[in-house]
Amino acid sequence: MKRDKLILIVNAVISIIIVAIIICLVGFQQIVDELKHIDLSMLFLSILFLFFLDLTMSLRIDVLLKAMGINVKYLDILKSHFVGMLAADFTPARSGYFATAATLKYNYDVPSEKAMLSIFGPQIFDFALKLIIGTIGIFYIAYYFLHVDEWWMLSIGVIVMITIITIMLLTLFSKKFIRLFSFVEKIPVIHKFYAMIYRMQDHAHVVHRKTKEIISLMFVAWTFKAISWYFAAKAIGITVDTPFPEVFFYFFLQPLLTMLEFIPSATIAGLGLSEGAAAIVFPLFGVSAAKAISFALVVRFKTTLLHIIAVPEALKILKKNKFTQRVLKK
Repeated sequence: MKRDKLILIVNAVISIIIVAIIICLVGFQQIVDELKHIDLSMLFLSILFLFFLDLTMSLRIDVLLKAMGINVKYLDILKSHFVGMLAADFTPARSGYFATAATLKYNYDVPSEKAMLSIFGPQIFDFALKLIIGTIGIFYIAYYFLHVDEWWMLSIGVIVMITIITIMLLTLFSKKFIRLFSFVEKIPVIHKFYAMIYRMQDHAHVVHRKTKEIISLMFVAWTFKAISWYFAAKAIGITVDTPFPEVFFYFFLQPLLTMLEFIPSATIAGLGLSEGAAAIVFPLFGVSAAKAISFALVVRFKTTLLHIIAVPEALKILKKNKFTQRVLKK
């Protein structure tokens, strides 16, 4: 068995164990009872706004590709995005989303460095938003509910956040920074990825030029996702006790929880981590742990349900890779 497959299996087992422990602690029957009474009309609205999110994220890719002189049909970009979203659900730290770039390259002949830039550029802004809003959410909970006095501990999180964003920006814009890792050019396979990142920087100015469009679409996407989560909560029958309009709660909750999905860990897309966080955060606002876990599971698996239609598009990549390998062997 290949090492990467073994790691994936181990991560899946760890995720299942974590979820099983959480479910046992909260109560399996209680969670089943919550899911039995799910409001399908609210769930449909949640999935609909998730689809609007997909449309917006695909539009960002389209904007950047056109700015680099690449003309791909919007529908083909959307299909590629769906492949990435589906892959993200089954990979550590949701890294599988970069399968979007692979789909654009192999299925629609987009140069790899330009395909990667169209994904990586917006992802920097997304990640920054998640970290900033998620950190605000943590400070809010720490101040109003946990009454934390040692703020220096939370400040460490802010420093880490700034460091990660800085590294991502340097990766996109600084060739000097990339050259620090030139030693990987001698490593098989990895040297191809390094070369692609290096070529990607030749087009980085496009991200700077399209910053306004990227940020505008990012906030639209953030809104769609927050509303999608709001309707998912309503499908479970959740009402959050907050001093502000309830829907705004999900503008802060979704970056706070999804941030855990992007943290490198021995799990599948943070499966178990975000569910555990939901079981901690929701009760602070008067919601039972059973409803919180039910919500977290619905939010996760409705995403997979929507993007499962990308399987045929993903299979095209596998077929093309097999054909390429046969040609090279000849």
